[in-house]
Order: sequence, then C-alpha cells, then structure tokens
Amino acid sequence: MATSVAEILYSQILGWEALRFLREEDESFSKRVKEIDSRAVRVLEEIRTILDDETLDDPECFARIDRIVSVINESDIGTSRHDWG
Repeated sequence: MATSVAEILYSQILGWEALRFLREEDESFSKRVKEIDSRAVRVLEEIRTILDDETLDDPECFARIDRIVSVINESDIGTSRHDWG
C-alpha cells in the first residue's frame, strides 16, 4: 500500500516535533542525536567521494551506483530496491 503525501507530511511534522521536544527535555538524547548527525555526515561524505571518483568511468554509472548502495547497506540503512549482495 502506497503512503499518501498527507501521511508523509504528517509523519515529518510529527517527527520534527518529537525531536524538538526530546532535544529540549533530555540531554542524553541530544548527545545521541549529535552522534547520529555525525554518522549521517560521514555517509554523505562517502557518497560524495564515490560520485566524484574519476576512476569510475562507466557511462551507465553502474560502478558508482553499486558502491553507493554498498555504503548505504553498510550503514544499516538498507534498501529493498535491489539485491546487490
């Protein structure tokens, strides 16, 4: 079942409000959020490095896509789109 745009937007608003509340109320949560933010930045940096890698020159970018999906999977984010294992 597809998620509606309204459900997605509602989830985002609810998530942001919960995050705001928890940041204000719980110092240990704030520390954990900073750790998550740091991890997210590292994953994005890895993806950018892959995209900027001139040694991966296949025109269809299969090598880049494969490496990006690997980074995502290694980060426990995962995707059900392809089985790249």
